[in-house]
Amino acid sequence: MDNFIQFLKSKMFMVIILVLFGIAVLVGTFSIGMMIGYRKAGFSYTWAENYHRNFGGPRGGLFGGLGGGDLSDGHGVAGLIIKIDPPASLEKSGPTLIIKGQDNVEKIVIVENDTVTRYLRDTVSPNDLKVGNNIVIIGNPDNSGQIMAKFIRVLPSMPMSPMPLAPR
Repeated sequence: MDNFIQFLKSKMFMVIILVLFGIAVLVGTFSIGMMIGYRKAGFSYTWAENYHRNFGGPRGGLFGGLGGGDLSDGHGVAGLIIKIDPPASLEKSGPTLIIKGQDNVEKIVIVENDTVTRYLRDTVSPNDLKVGNNIVIIGNPDNSGQIMAKFIRVLPSMPMSPMPLAPR
């Protein structure tokens, strides 16, 4: 018993306790990192799986066509650019877009100076938009029924014919 009490007071015991505490901290930190990584990966996966729904696309996905009325018309539109008008005033806004929506109704979209425009992962200028681009717009309605764009996603062109399979 005397040896045990002497061991508890020794430097060796303190070193063992500090090493065990350090290992516990490392394991705890690693576990927290794994948990955070798992949640981020899960969010990224489910967000990508629901990408078409996140931006108001059709239930069948973006490649299922642009039919359907799943988008909240007041706060966004998905469709084809049919006309681009230059800005009314250079200080207030960018171009005005006329979009043929999913329901074949034309929507007027005002591109503001702070509107974020993306093509794939790249940020592009609203001036790069062209008639015929398929786009998804998220914004806020104004009093005249126009959509004030906050975010524009330019969708890649869909191939007209099936893509060939890669050689094995």
